[in-house]
Order: sequence, then C-alpha cells, then structure tokens
Amino acid sequence: MSARPRHKEDEMQRRNMRLPATIIASLLTAAAWIAPAAAAPQRLDCVLTDKETQPGSENRPVAVIFDEDNKTLTADVAGHRYSFSKVTITYISISGQAEDISIGIDRSSLGLVWQQYGADKVTTEFGRCRAAPAPH
Repeated sequence: MSARPRHKEDEMQRRNMRLPATIIASLLTAAAWIAPAAAAPQRLDCVLTDKETQPGSENRPVAVIFDEDNKTLTADVAGHRYSFSKVTITYISISGQAEDISIGIDRSSLGLVWQQYGADKVTTEFGRCRAAPAPH
C-alpha cells in the first residue's frame, strides 16, 4: 500500500482551491469593467474625415451619446440633435436611423459611417470616434 507523501496532497489541494478563486476573480474583474460602461449613457467624440464625398465636410465634429440599457442613441452635429430610432447596440457595433440620416459605429475601431438620404441621392461620409473624457 503506497501513499503519496502528505506535502504532495497539500500542494494538489492548494492548486484545486486556487483555480476557482482565479476564475471568480477574473469574472469579477470583467464585470467591473463592463458594468460601469453599461450603467450610464456614454459619449463618443467623433470627427467626419471623408474628403471625397462632400468636399469641405471633413473635420466636422459629431457628438454621439448612447445608452446600452435603454437602447437610445443621439448625435449632435453643428447644433442639430438627431434622436435615432431602430437602434441596435451590441458589443460589435452601434447603429440607428433618424429622419433622413443613418449612423453606424464599429466598436473595435471606433470607425463611423454617416449616411444622409435625399430624394435621388445618398451621401456617405466616414469618420473616427474616441471615447469622451469622463466628467470630473
């Protein structure tokens, strides 16, 4: 009858206890990172950078505010506020439609697509966003 030395059993027990603790700590860290982001409306400061579609429109600021919990999306461009309907907010993208405007934002690159629809024409502009600084 051979028995493992006691110190080997102790080491295995310590390892088995550390694994669940590590998993729980990882989940709590992820939840802490995600929860504040989803708990309140967030703001992105964007700039349209496309020069080909509409000369002179580049460097036009667009402030985007979205609320994941309530599925709301608004944008402010040159003092005009758009409230979007048909809002979709996922971990991958943010999109919505308003009046004759649609918006799409890729969350990984923070690339922006801004489309305006006319009677016989669609104007597409592209831009970049960055997270707005947190209020102090």
